[in-house]
Amino acid sequence: MSAADSTGRNNARPGTDSHPEPPSLVAARTVVRALIHAGVHQVILAPGSRSAPLVPALAAAERDGKLRVRVVLDERSAGFVALGCARAELLAGRRRPAAVVTTSGTAVANLHPAVAEADAAGVPLLLVTADRPHEAVGTGANQTTEQTRIFGAAARLTVDLPADITADLGQAGVRAVAGQVRRAVDAATGALTNDPGPAQLNLRFRPPLAPEPGAETPAGTGTAPGVAPPTQVGLPETSGGPAAPIAPVPAAPQRPGAAEQPRQNAGNGCREEHGVVVAGDAVDATGRYARALAEYLDWPLLAEPTSGARGGPQALTRYAELLNTRAGARLAAQVERVVVAGHPSLTRPIGALLGRDDLRIDVLTGTSRWTDVAGTAASVVPLMPAAHRNAPAGTAAPSAPADLADALDLGQGPHGWTARWHAAVAALPADPDPARADILSADAAVTAVWDAALRAPVGAAPLLVVGSSLTIRRLDRLAAPARGPAPAAIANRGLAGIDGTLATSLGAAITAGPVRVVVGDLTFLHDAMSLSRGSLEAEPDLQVIVIDDGGGAIFSTLEYPAVTPPADLARFFTTPQATDPAALAAALGLRVHRPPGLAALRALLDQPVHGLSLVHVRLAAEAGDNNST
Repeated sequence: MSAADSTGRNNARPGTDSHPEPPSLVAARTVVRALIHAGVHQVILAPGSRSAPLVPALAAAERDGKLRVRVVLDERSAGFVALGCARAELLAGRRRPAAVVTTSGTAVANLHPAVAEADAAGVPLLLVTADRPHEAVGTGANQTTEQTRIFGAAARLTVDLPADITADLGQAGVRAVAGQVRRAVDAATGALTNDPGPAQLNLRFRPPLAPEPGAETPAGTGTAPGVAPPTQVGLPETSGGPAAPIAPVPAAPQRPGAAEQPRQNAGNGCREEHGVVVAGDAVDATGRYARALAEYLDWPLLAEPTSGARGGPQALTRYAELLNTRAGARLAAQVERVVVAGHPSLTRPIGALLGRDDLRIDVLTGTSRWTDVAGTAASVVPLMPAAHRNAPAGTAAPSAPADLADALDLGQGPHGWTARWHAAVAALPADPDPARADILSADAAVTAVWDAALRAPVGAAPLLVVGSSLTIRRLDRLAAPARGPAPAAIANRGLAGIDGTLATSLGAAITAGPVRVVVGDLTFLHDAMSLSRGSLEAEPDLQVIVIDDGGGAIFSTLEYPAVTPPADLARFFTTPQATDPAALAAALGLRVHRPPGLAALRALLDQPVHGLSLVHVRLAAEAGDNNST
């Protein structure tokens, strides 16, 4: 092959005549440099042939310390790993997506579960999908499908970059690629829309996909031959972009009479109002606003464990259970106002409360989307992100509890209002104390994980990831409110599926350090292969707690047992599995612990998380004689 190809383009690098660099590699290097320039720090790569042009550029960028690359075998897992990376960044107050790179064909389709979760939860996710050139689509070419419409309405933006654009357009092509990459990153972070979620960057590569043997491999992540890097051709540097803080967080919740006094009504003095604050799962700081507001107003706080609000004197345990009692119904009947934050989705009693049309419901949201299933919200108050670059001056929403109370015209809780809710919870039938018999019940095991986070010094506890289904509902019922900041805890509650929980945990672990994930046995088995690790990949600090109750125990809490024969219930709903989670984990290279009782589990949870391990909690009803450590 000569230095000029059949179109007359000269792709030879300066100083070489016999080994022109393929346009695919030039374009790939331009894309990687633009990703770094746009603020992307992590790339999750699922290996493949069509995405091969990106590999030299990614490897060089990692060697240069410009980004980190994690190689994940399965694209479904890779999508959730990238999602977990972004969730960890959100906890730190940054909208910074990880890029997940795949080859073409079904590899792209396997990203769809993570895309659906990112869309529903509002989590930044950048999909870098390698593709065949346009002329191959619809011809029956191998591993070729219509990738740009594969995610439907879930993608905030889909960019389709044609093959050989940098070779065809030279410097103009480089600028075009960098500009389109920036658009995709901004769409994923919601920089202009305040609507973060998945965005797709579809890269079409025409062979050759690798340099010729003997060709010099370009160093670093430069651009096309003879073309100035983006900062020298007029592309503005990002001034914060996806790494900028997404919202000012209240430094510390204040009670009335402390730093802020109760709001005074101009005509009536301190106005009283029977209100409650509901805090659902949150991917940002919204839950902390909810807690601060509840403490300022002295209202009861009904906070899910992944809301970021499960702490302080206003927070209640067993609140859903209470609402199903006569005492709870009497208290709920007195409620005049409800303030909702996040995405509450765990219990039907809360859904019923938020569906009432005889009280005023106000919603706090950190993005342009909010939860209002019944359509009863009277107002929506945006908590404007600091990184929302298109916000007009003076439009930032109030951040202090007193300002929020003024904006919503909220009154203080009457004297003893919250205390009455606490007393009603205390009057509920007491659960047996498993510690007396050292019994490993599901409730005891799950709360032991939460309690370990409460005992740890502030900032020292591993990040907690909670599986959907019954595991998170056990915590919602029983997790003790923190005295200080609530434990850092996340869950995939956008669509509330069990898919990808372990992969999400892995992404959080490689981003934010030690992670402890607690799941049921079906959630573990559903995603167990996400724990498979390449021998050349670093071992994460990730501990998996499996609450093995022999199948889908959540169905026992629903209406199906009353109308389904036991054998059919077991086969079609509970679905107990033949696989031993501990044996599978050992085969995947995890260190396995089998605590024989609750005391042993608590002692294990007080140890730091180092490396990859599994704690197999066989429940008393299922364990039989196999309880050895």
